[in-house]
Amino acid sequence: VESWPNVLYLLLLSEDKVNMAPAIRLFPAVLNLASMADITANATCGSLGPEMFCKLVEHVPGQPVRNAQCRICNQKSTKPTERHPIDYAIDGTNRWWQSPSIKNGMEYHYVTITLDLKQVFQIAYVIIKAANSPRPGNWILERSIDGETFEPWQYYAITDTECLTRFNINPRTGPPSYTRDDEVICTSFYSKIHPLENGEIHTSLINGRPSADDPSPTLLNFTSARYIRLVFQRIRTLNADLMTLTLHDPRDIDPIVTRRYYYSIKDISVGGMCICYGHAKACPLNTLTKFSCECEHNTCGESCDRCCPGYHQQAWMAGTFHTRHICEKCNCHGKAEECYFNQTVAELSLSLDVHGQKRGGGVCIGCQENTAGINCETCVAGFYRPDGVSAEEEDPCIPCLCDAHGSISQSCVADSSQATQSQPAGSCRCKEGFGGPRCDRCAVGYMGYPSCQRCNCSVEGSINADPCVTPCVCKENVEGENCDRCKLGFYDLQGDNRRGCEKCSCMGVSSQCSASTWTYENVGSATQTYTDFHPMPYSTNLIEHLTTNLNQDLKCFAPMRTPGLENICFYTRKRGMKIIDRRFGQPVYPSSPSTNHIALLPENFLVSGSAQPISRRDFLSVLANVSRVMVRATYSTEPSAVYRLHSFTMQIANPSARGERRASAVEFCSCPPGYAGTSCEACIPGFRRVNGNLYNGVCEACHCHGHASQCHEVTGHCLDCFHHTTGSHCESCLPGYYGNATRGSPADCQPCTCPLNLPSNNFSPTCHLGEEGQLLCDQCQPGYTGPRCDRCSNGYFGQPSVPGSSCQPCDCNGNLDLSIPGSCDPVTGQCLRCRQGYGGPDCDSCAEGYYGDAITAKSCQPCQCHTNGSVSEVCNKETGQCQCRENVVGRQCDECMPNCWWDAERQECLPCHCSPHGSISQRCDVEGRCICRPGFVGRRCDLRRQSYERRETRRPVERVPIEAVQQRWGGSSRTGGCPRGAYRPKTGVTHTAWLCVPCHCNSFGSKSFDCDENGQCRCQPGVTGPKCDRCARGYFNFQEGGCTPCECSHVGDNCDASTGQCICPPNTIGERCDRCAPNHWGHDITTGCTECGCSVIGSVTQQCNVNTGCCFCRDSFRGEKCNECQIGYRDFPQCTQCKCSVSGSDSQTCDLERQVCACADRTGKCSCKVNVEGDNCDRCKPDTFGLSVRNPLGCSKCYCYGLTQSCTEAQGLIRMWLALKPEQTVLPLVDKSNTVESRRGVSFQHPEILAHAELVSSTLSEPYYWKLPEQFRGSMITAYGGQLKYAVYYEARDETGPSSYEPQVIIKGGPNRNVVMTRHIPGLQIGQLTRHEVDMTEHEWKYADGRSMTREDFMDILFYVDYILIKASHGNLMRHSRISEISLTVAEEGRPTKESEEAHQIEKCDCPIGYSGLSCEECAAGFYRLRAGSLASVPASRVPTAAGMGSCVQCQCSGHSSTCDPETSICQNCQDNTEGDRCERCAPGFYGVVRGFHDDCKPCACPLTIPENNFSPTCVAEGFDNYRCTACPEGYEGKYCERCSTGYHGNPRMPGGRCEECKCSPWGALSGPCDQVTGQCPCRVGATGKSCDQCMDRHEVECVTLKTCDDECSGLLISDMDRLFRIITEVTLTTPLPPPYKVLYRFENMTDELKHMLSPQKAPERLLQLADSNLGSLVIEMDQLHSRVQTLLFLLWLDFNTLSVLLSLFQSFCASVCPDLQLKAAELNQTLSRRDGAPDKSLKEMKEEIQAMLAEMRKRQLGGKKKDLKAEKLSDHEAKLQEAQDLLYSAQGKTRQAGSLAEQNKANLTALEKNENLDGHTSGFL
Repeated sequence: VESWPNVLYLLLLSEDKVNMAPAIRLFPAVLNLASMADITANATCGSLGPEMFCKLVEHVPGQPVRNAQCRICNQKSTKPTERHPIDYAIDGTNRWWQSPSIKNGMEYHYVTITLDLKQVFQIAYVIIKAANSPRPGNWILERSIDGETFEPWQYYAITDTECLTRFNINPRTGPPSYTRDDEVICTSFYSKIHPLENGEIHTSLINGRPSADDPSPTLLNFTSARYIRLVFQRIRTLNADLMTLTLHDPRDIDPIVTRRYYYSIKDISVGGMCICYGHAKACPLNTLTKFSCECEHNTCGESCDRCCPGYHQQAWMAGTFHTRHICEKCNCHGKAEECYFNQTVAELSLSLDVHGQKRGGGVCIGCQENTAGINCETCVAGFYRPDGVSAEEEDPCIPCLCDAHGSISQSCVADSSQATQSQPAGSCRCKEGFGGPRCDRCAVGYMGYPSCQRCNCSVEGSINADPCVTPCVCKENVEGENCDRCKLGFYDLQGDNRRGCEKCSCMGVSSQCSASTWTYENVGSATQTYTDFHPMPYSTNLIEHLTTNLNQDLKCFAPMRTPGLENICFYTRKRGMKIIDRRFGQPVYPSSPSTNHIALLPENFLVSGSAQPISRRDFLSVLANVSRVMVRATYSTEPSAVYRLHSFTMQIANPSARGERRASAVEFCSCPPGYAGTSCEACIPGFRRVNGNLYNGVCEACHCHGHASQCHEVTGHCLDCFHHTTGSHCESCLPGYYGNATRGSPADCQPCTCPLNLPSNNFSPTCHLGEEGQLLCDQCQPGYTGPRCDRCSNGYFGQPSVPGSSCQPCDCNGNLDLSIPGSCDPVTGQCLRCRQGYGGPDCDSCAEGYYGDAITAKSCQPCQCHTNGSVSEVCNKETGQCQCRENVVGRQCDECMPNCWWDAERQECLPCHCSPHGSISQRCDVEGRCICRPGFVGRRCDLRRQSYERRETRRPVERVPIEAVQQRWGGSSRTGGCPRGAYRPKTGVTHTAWLCVPCHCNSFGSKSFDCDENGQCRCQPGVTGPKCDRCARGYFNFQEGGCTPCECSHVGDNCDASTGQCICPPNTIGERCDRCAPNHWGHDITTGCTECGCSVIGSVTQQCNVNTGCCFCRDSFRGEKCNECQIGYRDFPQCTQCKCSVSGSDSQTCDLERQVCACADRTGKCSCKVNVEGDNCDRCKPDTFGLSVRNPLGCSKCYCYGLTQSCTEAQGLIRMWLALKPEQTVLPLVDKSNTVESRRGVSFQHPEILAHAELVSSTLSEPYYWKLPEQFRGSMITAYGGQLKYAVYYEARDETGPSSYEPQVIIKGGPNRNVVMTRHIPGLQIGQLTRHEVDMTEHEWKYADGRSMTREDFMDILFYVDYILIKASHGNLMRHSRISEISLTVAEEGRPTKESEEAHQIEKCDCPIGYSGLSCEECAAGFYRLRAGSLASVPASRVPTAAGMGSCVQCQCSGHSSTCDPETSICQNCQDNTEGDRCERCAPGFYGVVRGFHDDCKPCACPLTIPENNFSPTCVAEGFDNYRCTACPEGYEGKYCERCSTGYHGNPRMPGGRCEECKCSPWGALSGPCDQVTGQCPCRVGATGKSCDQCMDRHEVECVTLKTCDDECSGLLISDMDRLFRIITEVTLTTPLPPPYKVLYRFENMTDELKHMLSPQKAPERLLQLADSNLGSLVIEMDQLHSRVQTLLFLLWLDFNTLSVLLSLFQSFCASVCPDLQLKAAELNQTLSRRDGAPDKSLKEMKEEIQAMLAEMRKRQLGGKKKDLKAEKLSDHEAKLQEAQDLLYSAQGKTRQAGSLAEQNKANLTALEKNENLDGHTSGFL
């Protein structure tokens, strides 16, 4: 075998690779694993009994077998040579396994062998050696780990084709090769028929694969197996035998053939090794008969598939040929024995290896001696390792000893790695307010250990040296009594901030913010090696990372450093700004690590290039849009330097972070609507940042009609429209949907239902809404019609509105007349109207009167049966044979039978009845005359001619031998090389073209036997014919020597050729043969008459015009013979009328006078103009309009100024005349370029305007023109299709002059008014009035340079006509010219009348949004025209642009107006309280930022929006959402007029509140303003009241001076009254008491008197007079006080809740005990204004009134006027007091009595409460 040495070499090479360099790679030896495997087969020969087999090598097909060496296979035989079990395949001997031959059945093609290797091995190769049979044909080599699931290793096939057909795998040709480590191929390399025995199959599973030198995990997995299976599927056979084996009947197969086909295998070798993953070089067999690896590299396990305990610093990896992957010991500092590997720890470089490097992921388990951490390098909670103590030392951790009061927990800073400058190792974590290493004292700013209360002054916000010493002095941006809060517009109170708080940035759109509550987390990258600046993976919004730290750990291997470079640089996306951390980088020294910490603060960065400090505003702008972060990676000029960036981390704040440090430096702004982000740096979905401006930028709402959440920040175009919408603003529906997408709801666009919303019943890909809001499907598939494709079109049937149904072509064999609607039933498909000439239920046959093939050739054509010759017009439908009358033949029955003639009078064919003796034949001429023999005459030649004898001399026949004839005809002569008497035909049969043929000249009529080259013989006189065999006209009696001349000059020498009898010329009649026979014309006495030949169907009669021969045609026929259809008709002879539109058909096919056009036969299709379509040429092609007979193209192309291609002809328009106004009697004259204008020499003579050339020539030179007035200027779109009319008269000496060749009419216009077109009119005459009608279409108009105008050019000029000029000079030596009757027809809306016809050829375009007008020449409402080069702001969206006209863009009114001036774009009718050219600012009295919302401008609340509290008519905006009132009236101040000015008081913020001037008393108030809210003036001592205009107790005003009255007299009296008042107030009444009405009655009178005395009108002198005159007045007053005490006792008893009960009890008591008292009580009640006996005043009010009375008494100074009254009255006063005290005691008794009465009357309470309407509240007494 040729491949065997190569395989051995590969195997040896593999083993060499395994064994080489044992110090690096460890692999066990390769073994033959098959020798120790368990092997089974599902079929073995002789298992069921003895069977014979023969060798294929001895078999030669087709030859008898001699001495065949056949053997017996028997598994039960005692002879070893007859047994062939499967074990023989792996025993290493020459014995073999053999399968049953296919003689036992074809199923023995399918045999399976399975090897169980008893454990998983790495398989390198499989070698199979065949025995006495060829190698297997088709089979599969499979592998398995579990014995259940097998996967293929390789496929084998007999041919490459079977790789595809059987295994569906592309074959690998040639020796097997592999492109992938796990590729499974199919090969036919090892399935060849030769050798017939001892063949080998080598399958290498490793060699030849990509990673064979260093096996990849994929290859190791692919080659791992425990079970190997050989699945045989086809025995390799000889080709000749293969034919035999294909017989279906097994009995027909020769057993001699089939018993030679079987499988036989002599050896199976499986090369493999133990799976030790490169960590063992030996794999001995242990006592359990299993191979076990002797592991090295600190690995363990049967397969060395894991690291040993304590050796997990690095992750376990399989060893390869190049790398050992040794398991490393964990570094636990001697405090743990076990560890495990953690990938996250490895990625973050958190684990320390035994070499002191942060490398690997080993995590120690079970740390001892109070240690903890990944490497037992730190301490457990409650312990710490002091500085200087190594983790290797014994018991390195000691207790924390944290104070229980002041610490958060008993844990402290565990070691120096966690320590900070403020918290060294061992420091406890203190509660707020506590400090010290053990938290055993108060922190700065706190006092009072162990409670440690915060001092008043904030440590962070104040500048006090001792925060516990007040007052607090706040930092610049801090406020509050304790300096503990930031001012408005500031945030993040920090002690290290010299201003206390940071100013809110909020990107300039808000001034309100707060510090975030988020925390920081670290993100970063792992170790990498670089040689230049390296970009870090940050491209995002880093604005939330403010004040975070950038940590850069770098190690350099270089001999020197490079100064002058920054370490960190940030790039922003949009502005291109670059910022760096410093001008010069941090020094890095070789082989030493360097760590760089940078706080993300503006003060730590510079602007790259300028090295200037960056402002906070720009710094935040950079962080908001970072494109990349660059870290310096080169620190040396040495090219070989290597740098390793160990880590790069950044602290990022986010709400989900679990860090301990609060991100207070990140601001949380209160953003206006539409803004998002912590600093308002982004826009919320649905908004865009206008022009990308970040600071002070505007977030504008996306105008996407609610169908998109994002739009482009520059253009405003919506992105990713949803709800089935599309367009730059999601303003239209997607194809397949319809609706108004601008409504803004998710259901705006609905799927097209054409007619159903089902894929099977939706027959139009697009649809739209019609003008009336109905759904219109606009692309119905062929076969569908209707507004919603809901009907089948003509020629189709079905029910498209039924789910699952569709329209199918009507099965009418393609013979429907589709020009007629309803040609077949639209539901059933029944054929109703076949096209002309076809019939039958399915249009499958020709109709009556037609014949042909209706199905295949579709050739039904009219029978055209002759009317006179046929029985009917119906013919045979297949042959077309008409049913003829007697003596008539022909398919059309249009010929008489032979020997018959047509009798025109009888209109039938009659037999000739020629005499058999006298006529030459039975034929006769058209008049029925027979051809007579010589000597016979008569119509039928039945009369013998008198005395006639014919003589004929015949020449003797010369007999010539045939050889002589051939020699004679083969010779040459003058006639084409032929001999005499022969000629060579110029045309004829090809095989005789080279032969000479005889002339056959008649011997009687020819002069010789010779003829010319055409075969024409030379005739005797009077003889004619090619062979000279008949008499010429005018001769008769053909005989030898020629013919005799006729003697018939009177009939044109026409005589009978036989008899010589004079006869009339052909087809003539009459005695003198001077008339044509019926149905003939063109009489000629010599030649006779010509048959009319009029069509029987098309002509009115068979007789034609006797002079011209023209037949008289019916209306629908034409032609000389009426054998054609008239123009406008088709399909002769039926001549069906055409339905062609005269307007749309080609004018060359039309008769414009008759208004008809020709169409094609059979189809009836008309010949359309260029822009017309349809079978009848009756509709315009798409993108065209206005079908007109005057238009040579039929329809005009939609121009619409290039904005749309869809238009129709405008309807409802009429032509109106634009003419001169009555007052316009003179027109100016201008030169050709309209640069010089003059009216000199122009006059008016009704009805003409004259120009005198002599006067005009002084200012103008020829040519000059009339200039039409202003009504002929402007937009003239509607003039298209109209006419410019005028009449001119020229008077000059000569016709031709310099002006004669100038254009007659000049029009200048266009969007830019710079295009000139001209019209030349020939035929102008001098001295003659000519009227001109110039068509206003592009035809005949030219550019000034002579180029033709297109419709587009013409419409451009009509967009705006600048002027129209009509030539006023013509000829030579002009005298004068006149013009009149000037008019221009334009289209206007109206109804047609006799004077104003309907206007045509005016387009009505389907204008895009923003355009209006018939041709989209105007801007729609809400849009203005933006011309090219305009400085106006261009809208964000892309709009259609008309060439030269600019574009109509939406009014830029900030969303507050829908209309603007179409030319200036100034907005009109600004809404929502806005004003300005763009409604861009708020109207006076309103404020806000105009952004397009209805609430942009809010009313100025100065301070409230209600009119009575809005004190400023105007305000201005401050910031984004703030304002300031600018016209506060006098007395108001503040930003919002919200407070009163000094000297005014009130609360303007309360509805109805206002500021009023302070009115402080000049004597009672101190200097200074009143309270701004309450109006309370600052009162002097003794003064009271809001205005300080009242005296306090014991004070009075005397001469504008406030004095006290607390002297020896009145002061003593007042003090006694106070004591009495206190006694009264100390009495508590809790039960009802019957009121003493008598006492109250008396008290009433005294009270009235006292009121009178104390009234303001009474002077102190009057009071003294009363005291002098009546010494008892004081006693009366004491009685009053006594009565008041009683009343007060009653009022105290009568509270709010029991008032109604008390009244009821009292009424019941009075009714039963004292009716008189009740009457008195009613009188007293009336006097005191009480309701039903209840007091009106509350107890509090009574007390206040008593105090007022006492104060009044003190004012009056009763004791100061009469000193002598003291002694007299004091004793009486004491008595009165004693009496009052007694009354109090009596009242208490009465109270108790009333309590008992209350219980008795409780039953009556409910009824009384329903009838009494009592007031439950008392308003006071007096």
